[in-house]
Amino acid sequence: MLICAHSHVKKHRKYICVLCNAHFIRNFLNFPASVEDKNILGFRDTGLISKPRKGVLDNIGSMTQGDCEDPPQPSTALADSVIKGAGETKAGQRADTKTVGGLECDGASGKAREYRIRSCARPHMRAFHLAWISFLTAFIAWFSFAPLGPAIKKSLRLSNEDILIANVASVSSTVFARFAIGPAMDIVGPRIGQCFILLFAAIPTFFAGLVTNLAGLTTVRALVGVVGAAFVGCQFWCSIMFTKEISGTVNAIAGGWGNMGGGLTQIIMIGIYNMNLASPSCDEECAWRNAFYIPAFSLLAAAALVFFLGDDSPKGDKYDAPNRRRSGVVDVAKNIQVWLLVIQYAACFGVELHVNNTAALYYFNRFGVSLTTAALVSSLFGLMNLFARAWGGMLSDYCYQEWNMLGRKYAHILLVIGEGIALIAFSRMGTFVSAVCIMIIFSLLVQSAEGSTFGMVPYVDPKNTGGVCGFVGAGGNIGAVLWGVLFLFTPNFQDGYLYLGILVFVIGISDAFGSWGKDYFCYNIQQQCSSTGPCSHLTSDLKYANTTVY
Repeated sequence: MLICAHSHVKKHRKYICVLCNAHFIRNFLNFPASVEDKNILGFRDTGLISKPRKGVLDNIGSMTQGDCEDPPQPSTALADSVIKGAGETKAGQRADTKTVGGLECDGASGKAREYRIRSCARPHMRAFHLAWISFLTAFIAWFSFAPLGPAIKKSLRLSNEDILIANVASVSSTVFARFAIGPAMDIVGPRIGQCFILLFAAIPTFFAGLVTNLAGLTTVRALVGVVGAAFVGCQFWCSIMFTKEISGTVNAIAGGWGNMGGGLTQIIMIGIYNMNLASPSCDEECAWRNAFYIPAFSLLAAAALVFFLGDDSPKGDKYDAPNRRRSGVVDVAKNIQVWLLVIQYAACFGVELHVNNTAALYYFNRFGVSLTTAALVSSLFGLMNLFARAWGGMLSDYCYQEWNMLGRKYAHILLVIGEGIALIAFSRMGTFVSAVCIMIIFSLLVQSAEGSTFGMVPYVDPKNTGGVCGFVGAGGNIGAVLWGVLFLFTPNFQDGYLYLGILVFVIGISDAFGSWGKDYFCYNIQQQCSSTGPCSHLTSDLKYANTTVY
């Protein structure tokens, strides 16, 4: 059995060398034996025989073929014997694969290579469903104030600027919470971290109806805003349960269904408000003050479900932190790719948070509709998360399969540019119906951009995925804070939306001229090379192969 000059050792798996196009048997000594790491070197896995990613051989530059011999293709019998010898009982199944909970999983890491939405089997799919349900509950509590904004404003005798200040406080606290909870979850795991967030936020939510002035409202909203860090747990949990090939789709579905709480809370809270108002002994003030008990109890219920029914790892055992070292946060903070994604997420999720906080008040003030109508129409924006964010993740995964990391990059750029154009158009709509129609289009684009952002997150620093999720997730809240401050200095909401749309458009355009897509992926390769052994046989051309061949 011959060994390729570009490989390290021989073993039972069959591949094609990306440099010389020869078949050889190899083992990834310098790279962990998982599908996601094989993709780093340009392999597209198709079962027993793998093929180089499209364009890799054409872009090696000065590399020449013929550095190794080409042994004959293995027969089907040989393939079956290899699989059987690797301990697999299913003919044709990959040797490094096992089945857990009805899902095909990586034999080494235990991560699932597929997902089945209708399944709740442990550990993968149950973790998936608990992740989005807990985040959905958190989102409902986080934005439970927004649909009741006009009633709270009237009761506490506040101005539009006062409501904006409370909104900024709500998303500002989430910034610090997300920065903190990401590295913490790298140590304790997503299940325990998620429980803590939900339990902490339930306390101020119970007391939300007792506020009497702007200071009290701002304080309560800041404390409740900590629950927005549940997004980090949602994305981190999914990232450790599923392989990177499907992480964009899985994270997008979970995050999107969780973000759907921004729309559901508009319906739920205004429904509770009207139900309370129907009582002869309850006036408008009583109606909004007693509306917060339901989201508070929901947080407690979600925390109990996560704690008692969830699993800490894809193998179902206790979470084993891969990085019990202080430098984890420092490594994430020093990575320029993390901060570039922070900007991207500020331009999409930050915008969504801001619109969730202001849409009902915007429709109520500009078009003169009732509080109920304004809340119900605003709910459409968040409800698009049912599928819009998932579309972004699926698009990112598809573009990765076709054009590798550069495909993910430009898919995201196009979505952000479209988002900016749609927001500009929304701000110029002069009728209620036209504004609603454009808002729906805008919602599809902004939420798809969020999904495409987190399609890239798992590749940045796999050893500190929780920290990366925390930093990038915090970027959305940093954006929401900045956009809220922007609105404080604009004469009206429609002009604020116009300026915000222009900023988003500029961010999208500027991304097209940057090189963050290439550097972003190569950072992961270089990190693995330095941590697992020498890679002197890999030239700079090969290290950049997955990002320069499109």
